[in-house]
Amino acid sequence: MSKLKNDIRDATLSNKAILKSDRDIETIKSLNKFAKRSGNILVLSGGYAVEAHCGGKITRAHGDIDAHFILTGKVPNDQLLVQAQELLDEENTKWKVKQRIPDKLDYIEDDENKEFFDKRHVEVRLNTPHKNNIKYPKRTLINSRGKIVEIVIVDLNQIISEKINKIFETKDRVNTSIDRHPSATDYLDLKRLLDLKEYDKERVLKSVSQSTFGVVMKLLHK
Repeated sequence: MSKLKNDIRDATLSNKAILKSDRDIETIKSLNKFAKRSGNILVLSGGYAVEAHCGGKITRAHGDIDAHFILTGKVPNDQLLVQAQELLDEENTKWKVKQRIPDKLDYIEDDENKEFFDKRHVEVRLNTPHKNNIKYPKRTLINSRGKIVEIVIVDLNQIISEKINKIFETKDRVNTSIDRHPSATDYLDLKRLLDLKEYDKERVLKSVSQSTFGVVMKLLHK
């Protein structure tokens, strides 16, 4: 493990992970600009949202970009996805469509020389606006050279709830060629989020699913 020249981050990532995260942040920046031009709101969830909640520096390798367009604009859904695909196709990354359905565009890097989790991966989902998701907080991501990108991210308590559900509800026999089971990073991310002062235990307890309630109670009351 080593750092690239001029890397300002505290964590030590492999050169490969640094380059990948820097490219991901540029993609996020481009998608954010596109969302604004089309009158929509780009919201991040997943690992990059965790990083943004925790200060913005990238501390580990991330498998994908979880991006959501909150549909506050007037561009039809099918046209919006076509335009998003065109935007991604302009990048240096060679992309291929993994899945495209009316409310989702799933892109993965087309490189046979890379392992599945070393490939870049972008999921763009279309979401109906409601009173909560149009008021998600703004935070920043910081690339390895200290460049800051402002982005809207999922609410802290929502992302904690989703992380808990993922950890405790993921079933056995996950097909790791297309998805991943909970790993140490999920637990570390959850610990970082629970340590934030904005964390509201009561809100989280109300939003986690009933099937995980008993386990969650034990976790949060330790």
